[in-house]
Amino acid sequence: MSTTRDALVARDGAFIAFLSELTDGEMDELYAGAPWASLAALRALDSVGKQIVLRMTYGASGEGGASGIDRDVVERWFRDGDGGIGAMTAAMERLGRLRVLRAGSREERMKDVEGGDGDEDVEALMRGEEETTSSLMDPSVTSYVLHPAFAANVRRALERGFAGLEDFDAGEETKGDAEAQSKAPDRATLNAYAKSKWEDLLLTLTGASDAFAKPGSKVRLDAQALFRAAGLTTATASGIKKGGQKRLKNAGVTAAGFRFLLTTAQEQIWVLLTQYIADSQKNAATIGVISFLLRLTFQQPGRAYAMTGALSETEQDVVRDLTHLGLLYTFEVKKKWYYVPTLLSSGLSSGFSAEGAGDARRSAGDAATSASAAAADSGHIIVETNYRVYAYTSSLVEMEILRLFTRADYRLPNLYVGMLTRESVQNALRAGVDAEQIVAYIRAHAHKQVRRKKPSVPNTVCDQIRLWARDMERVDAQDCVLYCDFPTAGGFYEAVAREAAKRPGVLLWKDDVGRKLTVRASAHESMKSVVAVLKKKHQQDA
Repeated sequence: MSTTRDALVARDGAFIAFLSELTDGEMDELYAGAPWASLAALRALDSVGKQIVLRMTYGASGEGGASGIDRDVVERWFRDGDGGIGAMTAAMERLGRLRVLRAGSREERMKDVEGGDGDEDVEALMRGEEETTSSLMDPSVTSYVLHPAFAANVRRALERGFAGLEDFDAGEETKGDAEAQSKAPDRATLNAYAKSKWEDLLLTLTGASDAFAKPGSKVRLDAQALFRAAGLTTATASGIKKGGQKRLKNAGVTAAGFRFLLTTAQEQIWVLLTQYIADSQKNAATIGVISFLLRLTFQQPGRAYAMTGALSETEQDVVRDLTHLGLLYTFEVKKKWYYVPTLLSSGLSSGFSAEGAGDARRSAGDAATSASAAAADSGHIIVETNYRVYAYTSSLVEMEILRLFTRADYRLPNLYVGMLTRESVQNALRAGVDAEQIVAYIRAHAHKQVRRKKPSVPNTVCDQIRLWARDMERVDAQDCVLYCDFPTAGGFYEAVAREAAKRPGVLLWKDDVGRKLTVRASAHESMKSVVAVLKKKHQQDA
């Protein structure tokens, strides 16, 4: 992921970051289709954003809906309390990125310009009705309007009690199919299945397993290729297949891959799904794939939904791929296929990081004991003041993650014992893991017994991890050229040092006593001519 997207994910969550990257046309198509995209976007908002949407959805005539609502009215909702306008600004930016809220229509704003003092940029208003995210809080914006399809979907859902939201609801025909429901796995089996699949996937990423190394003949999804395309692993050519094509294998986990392992299940799934959707663009089926993925988040885990005769070919392909990842479970009854959502798929759209992270961990916790697991309910790590780390877990994924930044001492069937050392932590830092990520991980996965204490992880340990990170930043290496052996008289050294100091970014270090200086390697060629002129002048003066 890019730095910009990383910041967006950290602030708003992976789901909102994903939708923010779609084009305006794609968002319009999503909102205009089935209601699931609208409801998923609403569910992913923070409480302030939800308040704005719900008030505007059922605002008084002339204030909400298609006619828009005055900016002054919206600001009055947030004038009480500290940071009210700041919360409104953050919510408005988020609503703008989701294209849920837009500035008032072009016609309304042109009327304001024609009746005003003419200071507004009319040409800017003529560029189109849609405004950029930042323009929602621009002083020139006097009203707001909800996306009409989004508002209609929200009203429809509220009025119908979230029932009958589609003319044909997938899985509706299974209500009377007692046999199909009886063949669906129970909760424990479903959780074990999802856990096994997701652990195998993450172990394949770390290189500790080859469960996903070679997709079978009936599996379209190549997890290894997905890792490489998402930038989580690097690739090398391991041989030549028939036809002269190179066979690729994963050579190692990248910095982004290490960060990926330390995030929540929700973040991990959306990283992979984002790349999966990007690959689906080659088949011109992007919107259909996204819409189906969002519908899954509203379906009940453990309940059977019909595939045969109920889903399109594109949707059935998505079901098969997600089954390979452990998000769905499929089975056949009387030559008809059904799919069952697992808990991994139930929290995909609860994406606002500040409020949804806990829900995401809880929804995925029963199904995955990876870096994504629900530590809030069943933490497993104990860190002592002597830097010893105990992890009460039988998960190979959890143990592999701990090996990223601890020295493994020994491992029992349900216990991992390691040590936080300078070498182990700095090796993780060199691989791309941040010190704060390590601290956040061991705190989030602290054992329930130590979470009763404050802090759950000793401050001395957290501070030492940060100090080890700073040790790597104390020296900054630069390619340079050393100038030395200057004559002791005549001022030649002083003249060269003075000229180097005049040029920005050229002089890196000098020793007036030893008559030495270093210049940046990239500036050496330009300094050579300067030194030659000064040397000639020095010889003439001598």
